[in-house]
Amino acid sequence: MSMKAVVYNGHGEKEWKLVPMPRIQSPTDAIVKLTSTTICGTDLHILKGDIPTVAPGRILAHEGIGIVQSVGDAVSSFKPGDRVIISCITSCGKSEQGVAST
Repeated sequence: MSMKAVVYNGHGEKEWKLVPMPRIQSPTDAIVKLTSTTICGTDLHILKGDIPTVAPGRILAHEGIGIVQSVGDAVSSFKPGDRVIISCITSCGKSEQGVAST
């Protein structure tokens, strides 16, 4: 099976193409079917060539909203069918409600 994705093809070059569907590779993985996504500042920097460590072939748009399709064996906080937000900003997992003590 395949899915559509925006793929970085080098400085200033992108392509909307079919790529293989992801699969669970690690017990902590989750696969999410995106219902909405966006191109963020990081993606724009990649397209401008500002991040030379990003190789052509990289799928862009790493922030979105979607529905969990499958999870690895070690995932207990989410299950298939859950609606989730995928953000580039994550918490340490140790603070309550995203607020750390000082």
